[in-house]
Amino acid sequence: MDALLLFLICLFLLIFIRVPIFASLGLSSIALWIYEFGALEPAVFLQRTFAGLSSFTLMAIPFFMLCGELMNMAGLSKRLVVFAQNIIGWVRGGLGFTVILTSMFIAAILGSASASAAIIGMVMIPEMLARGYKHDFASALVASAGAIGPIIPPSIPLIVYGVIAQVSVTKLFIAGYIPGILMGLVFMVYTYIHARKYNYPAEKTPTLKELALSTWQALPTLMLPVIIMGGILGGFFTPTEAGVVGVLYALLIGLTLYRKELDYRLLPDIFIKAACNTAMVLMVIATATLLSWVLTLEHIPQTVSRIMLTLTDNKYIFLIVINLFLVVMGMFLDSVSGITILAPVLLPAATSLGVDPLFFGVMMAVNFSIGAITPPVGLNLYVTSSIAKIDIVSLSKAAIPFCFLIFAVLMIMTFFPGTITYLPALMR
Repeated sequence: MDALLLFLICLFLLIFIRVPIFASLGLSSIALWIYEFGALEPAVFLQRTFAGLSSFTLMAIPFFMLCGELMNMAGLSKRLVVFAQNIIGWVRGGLGFTVILTSMFIAAILGSASASAAIIGMVMIPEMLARGYKHDFASALVASAGAIGPIIPPSIPLIVYGVIAQVSVTKLFIAGYIPGILMGLVFMVYTYIHARKYNYPAEKTPTLKELALSTWQALPTLMLPVIIMGGILGGFFTPTEAGVVGVLYALLIGLTLYRKELDYRLLPDIFIKAACNTAMVLMVIATATLLSWVLTLEHIPQTVSRIMLTLTDNKYIFLIVINLFLVVMGMFLDSVSGITILAPVLLPAATSLGVDPLFFGVMMAVNFSIGAITPPVGLNLYVTSSIAKIDIVSLSKAAIPFCFLIFAVLMIMTFFPGTITYLPALMR
């Protein structure tokens, strides 16, 4: 365990001095190897670093990234906001409800926590402040609702977990719906209670004409997740091929129906941005693959598994301990990094206690969604803070209730695993 301690010290020291996460993982892995085995052959290092990227399933990541960028530039957020507001904005605190519902819609298109928070924040935070919402609450709600992004498919963290754990990405996608919807519902309950306490207004009830018009305008955007998941479930294409279909659909409607927003001259910039975002994710996966290989040679997953099993042989106590551990780790690691590093270490212990690997993957993704709204690495906090012009400390305090709400959803999932496994079981 001395080697593991050395690795953890190196990793968190590098993260603390703001070395990029992929470099922190790679350098820590090299330090661990040298400590145990001496010099590392460069060819072996390079081979193992990129071995984890040679997966057909991982090709879905750049396509879903590009699809999200295309739909974002096509102005989907404004149409979805109007649609969501007409559906539920007439309830007290209706703008808060609109933020949550729109985030759930956008999550089904982008699958990114920070992108959802950025898109919704730019549109909704000024509107909420103009209607008397507290600055810290409005900002925290946007940041927290954006955290639903990696849970509702398409989800980059679930794709990564599927590759690592050899679990069907299609079933992981299906399993993400109920937890994502639960998160949205508990956020809505809290928003309603908060709205009654501070007397936030309800928006006007839309006319049938306004409702029909907003539905018609949002329909092309709403059809994208239907086409993606419908095609996957219908067996017409794989999740990777679904990413290609999503890009083609986004290009089609963007350059025709939404051509005023999505000018063809913007396409090079969109492709470059999607490529940069994809590169960041894949570099983390590449260096984390090297780490997993070194940890396996050190028999660390087996050692951790034995230690965990000596603490308890009760599945539920084990899962509660793991949830608490992952919440802490989520403060320092983003979801892709955390899943890539910890899934190979924790999954053997979980499966030995009869935990479904499908359940465990979704549980990990929900855990790391808490990390998106907790310092010091919570990206949603920094994105929302810059948009709302609020200091990070005030925003972090306001986000605490939402962290507890997500943890409550985790406990529901833990004691009622059917919330995750029920829908995938229908596919058998």
